[in-house]
Amino acid sequence: MERWRAVADKLIQTSPGNWPFNWGEGVQMIGLMKIHQRTGQARYADYVERWTEIHQAKDVRELLNLPPAKRGRAGYCGHWSPGSAILYLYLARQKPQHLKLAEGVRDFIVKGAERSPEGGLGHWLDSRQLWVDTLYMACPLLAGFGKLQGKIEYIEDAANQILVQAKYLQDPQTGLFYHMWDWEKQTRSPDFWGRGNGWVLMSIADTMEFLDRKHVSWKPLQQIAGNLATGIKATQDRDGLWHTVMDDPESYQESSASSMLAYGLLKLVRLKVLPKAHAGMAKKAWSAVNELYVKDAEVTGVSAGTSPMGGGHYRERPRGSQTWGTGAYLMAGSEIDWAR
Repeated sequence: MERWRAVADKLIQTSPGNWPFNWGEGVQMIGLMKIHQRTGQARYADYVERWTEIHQAKDVRELLNLPPAKRGRAGYCGHWSPGSAILYLYLARQKPQHLKLAEGVRDFIVKGAERSPEGGLGHWLDSRQLWVDTLYMACPLLAGFGKLQGKIEYIEDAANQILVQAKYLQDPQTGLFYHMWDWEKQTRSPDFWGRGNGWVLMSIADTMEFLDRKHVSWKPLQQIAGNLATGIKATQDRDGLWHTVMDDPESYQESSASSMLAYGLLKLVRLKVLPKAHAGMAKKAWSAVNELYVKDAEVTGVSAGTSPMGGGHYRERPRGSQTWGTGAYLMAGSEIDWAR
């Protein structure tokens, strides 16, 4: 666990002003809040608070890339994940201004974001597409607010996002998820993207954490998680990692997917959603990520951002150090710490 702390400690030596209000940075700040929760060390939450205060000065519509100041994809879901980090910061520090900003992001998801006919969240306004990435941008925030404010409808909305996406994107043979479904064209992207399956599994874990076991959606979500875990087990390589195309061992190993899957597996085991036997592959992945892809307190081997264009696109994306890879690594470490 020394490497886990070292990665976080190196990260907080950078200026929080370096990080915009975007999806990778949101995941990175979530990771810092997770290590804060496990260690109780104030310096991690202090850093997230400084970052939050930089963005608090801006209007939430600007942060969410909404008209009249929109740039490109208005209402893009990548601007939602910072809301989860800020919600976790509020839970730690109880400062009303933090809650207000997180609520602003939540309110757009609930009232302003694009929805499919079945209530699935579009990736941006007028996209007409369900992307697996969108799940993690929305589900932890919705479920977290549902727990905090006693509003089951938010948790149910998070659960419904997973149920709708599983209907169109989970492969019945392997249990793995494809990247994107276009509900107007009735078409789906090809191939099983590694990080995409990580987004799904983490979303299931962070939603089921607050879902009552007697709720009507609990067993369907457990089934989705179990089927996905079967596909995850079948595609883990000898090192303990997963590849950027899950069922293609010739595609490169991808450390952010491996960290995400480790986090999701361990948390779902802890929540008694998945059997204990699945913890072993998560721990093996954690050891391999540390051995092969954590160098000088920096997480490497992380794929650049992707679009749902299929296997050739995923295989060609460059690898390096990315905010989302650092965040996913810190998150995985938090669940390894739980499991000790």
